[in-house]
Amino acid sequence: MKKYIYIAIVLLGSISAKAQYTKDINTNRPSSSMGAYSVSKGIFQIEGGYTFQNDEFHTEKINKHNNFQVQLRYGDMLENLEFIADLYFSSYNQTDYNLNVNNSGFRQLNFGAKFLIYDHYKYYVEKRNVYSWKANQRFKWGRLIPAVSIYAGGQFNFKHNIYYPELPEIGLKSMLIAQQHLSKRFSITYNFIGENVTEEEFRNISYIVTASLGLSDRWSIFGEHQGIIDRKYNNIAVPFMNDASLKGGLTYKINQNLQIDAFGGTSIENTPHKIQAGIGASWRNHKKYEFKDPTEL
Repeated sequence: MKKYIYIAIVLLGSISAKAQYTKDINTNRPSSSMGAYSVSKGIFQIEGGYTFQNDEFHTEKINKHNNFQVQLRYGDMLENLEFIADLYFSSYNQTDYNLNVNNSGFRQLNFGAKFLIYDHYKYYVEKRNVYSWKANQRFKWGRLIPAVSIYAGGQFNFKHNIYYPELPEIGLKSMLIAQQHLSKRFSITYNFIGENVTEEEFRNISYIVTASLGLSDRWSIFGEHQGIIDRKYNNIAVPFMNDASLKGGLTYKINQNLQIDAFGGTSIENTPHKIQAGIGASWRNHKKYEFKDPTEL
């Protein structure tokens, strides 16, 4: 009896692994959003990049930013559980009526965990109709049901944060993530983000919507909109238009475990008018599942 119970556990583990593991790298870059799926148990992944941003207030005042970001992702304990660390380093140069100011430093460290709570495709399989080509080409309404994940973690702001020096040193960051696969190559990801949610005077509620389209097995493109729902800094409300932005870019998969990317973006508001561009790469260590024949156990 124990033997059959063990066989059942192995089979269930195999199904769970297949639900999360992908043969190709699953990266969040170059978008600002976070996908619903984990990298899979035992996978370590690093994603990083450089962004240049130009903020033009008027002809006499311009800010230039050089931003570096590294994200470390590791799947452990469960197939649908992932631990994530984000580190941000920034430097800027401000020119204001011939007065130059330079500063640089680590801005923020985030550490948290993401857990996939619902995966529609774990319970739903699209069946092929062998009698009707038209039926197979018809849109499957079940694709509208998204995979859903939650994220929770700590947000550690360095004392010399050059952009927001008065932020609390430690804050709570939470996120609700939904991801729809509308076709084999097209997906939409939604992030609803809460930062410093326990600090009323610094609370930031924002959202990101990202659409991704695979052009081939190696090339893909994306478009993204980011905005704020409710944001305060030192109890002063920040208008929606101040942080609303549009971004687009492309990725190229060199192999199953390595991808490079490039992107550009602009703010919707013109005071200041923000333009950014960046490049980056993502890499993972690869694992291979070895499923033994249960009858040989």
